[in-house]
Amino acid sequence: MPGRGEGDCLRTASQDPPINKESLSELDLNRIVHDTRLRHDLNFEHEIMFRPNTYGRRGTRKKREDNDYFEALAMEFDHYIRRQRKLALSTSAPDSSTPARRRSESSSSRFPQRLPPMINAIREVIKTLVPTAKWETVDDQFDVDLRMQELEHGICDIAGLFEWTGKLLLGSCSPMRDPVVNAMVDKSQQAVSAQDAHQLVGSIRELFGVLETMKLDVANHQIRYLRLYLLEESIQFEQNQILDRIATGWSISHERRWFEANYAHPEREDRFLMFKERVIDRIVTPTATFPLTLASDHERLKQLQHDFRLCHYHAACGYTFTNTLQRLGWRGPPPPSSYTECMKRIGAIIGAEGSAFNFDAHPDVVLEMVRESFKLCNIAALPDQRTLGSTERYFQEALNYRTTFYSEIEGHLWDELATLVHLEADAIFNMTPLEILNRYDPAAPGSLTHQHRGGDLSLDSISKRAAHIIVLHWRVWAPVLYNQPDPIERIADASIVTEERRLSISSLGSDQPVGREERERYQSSNGKCSPSPVLSPSASDDEDEQAARSRTPSV
Repeated sequence: MPGRGEGDCLRTASQDPPINKESLSELDLNRIVHDTRLRHDLNFEHEIMFRPNTYGRRGTRKKREDNDYFEALAMEFDHYIRRQRKLALSTSAPDSSTPARRRSESSSSRFPQRLPPMINAIREVIKTLVPTAKWETVDDQFDVDLRMQELEHGICDIAGLFEWTGKLLLGSCSPMRDPVVNAMVDKSQQAVSAQDAHQLVGSIRELFGVLETMKLDVANHQIRYLRLYLLEESIQFEQNQILDRIATGWSISHERRWFEANYAHPEREDRFLMFKERVIDRIVTPTATFPLTLASDHERLKQLQHDFRLCHYHAACGYTFTNTLQRLGWRGPPPPSSYTECMKRIGAIIGAEGSAFNFDAHPDVVLEMVRESFKLCNIAALPDQRTLGSTERYFQEALNYRTTFYSEIEGHLWDELATLVHLEADAIFNMTPLEILNRYDPAAPGSLTHQHRGGDLSLDSISKRAAHIIVLHWRVWAPVLYNQPDPIERIADASIVTEERRLSISSLGSDQPVGREERERYQSSNGKCSPSPVLSPSASDDEDEQAARSRTPSV
């Protein structure tokens, strides 16, 4: 690599290959079935799949580390290629190598070897992809001691090993991967013929890529095959995970206080209505945080906050546009076509700014509202500074959270959003998780046309996504937290989670939703269920802390 010496890579690069059995273990079936975040995300996306994560700072760092590893591996192969050439010469021939080259050749022995771990990693990953009947043959072909001895004596048939591996993978991988496997084998043959260490390591790198892709294919197939089961059992699974965490003594008194805040007599209130209003409050407030009980939905809720903020911004634009027209002598509301055109242009300005847009009185947005107002009022002159200044000041007042105007806009939007959320939550309350998911999938028969994704500026879209989160969260947490009749400090000791407790909770909220009558009957009963600890997120929001593979909906 430019700017780095051989010794640097040999000293600092990882000894293990970037793709190995351990790094791919999260794709094992047992890990998939017990992945809490995956089980929860299945409720919101029809097509969830694993893919390599090569984005952001973590992806950049991983690429750099991979490059260092394969560069060091190429140096080791170059050492054995030179050894093979020397062995091919007569032993009586004088040694014509320079002192520098001899030092370079001997340097490999002073650093940890990467070839043995590489051979072992390839063997172990292949064994996870082929039937057990072929394991013995795989072990024979990738015998670490034997292959290293062959390399030392210059008789290792690398081309034959690549060819055998290619035939094995062709019999196990998806037909769509055949061209990649064949190309890898062809490149390896060319590298061996040319005795080019870097070209050979390039073929090995492609082999690791093929193995990772095959492992991803298997994992994604298992998700598709088990999807209905995982989806229908997701609520019961999450509740069992919660009960298992109870045994650790996790305290959620803070979440209980958050839920009951601002209610003088929370025990007399409709608990589900309380929870809906608490979530709506958090969505409407852009700087508000969410309790850890909502950790699995944190990214979705943050997206809802962002989308509501866009709704507020567009509402402020609408009021400002109308006010500008009235100051120019227009009577009545603006024509729908002009209003729509103005909002469309403002949306384009926001989209062009991307994540850098900070929801302020953007000069281009102000200019667009004045320009459209002049056009509608048949004013041929260019927008003057006086009109621009007045429009900007009015717009700033609508965006300043300290003003009464801002509170009025927010209050109006809160009321409208709350009404829509209540209606949607009532509509889906008695549906199964699969029925709810199909309701928002545009490809499903009888579904709503709403595309269940972020970025939609309508309150209708926000309300549907919020109701989906609220109802599923309520089914999981209501029996173990929100519907508890006693304060969290007085709930019975949860150091031992018994099967009776597990069954009593599951009967309240897993397979069937908890209706109002059931909630009231449960609250009036003497039975007590243990509180739930907080489920921490399975992956950090920080991009640097994401796993090597991320789940994303396939588009």
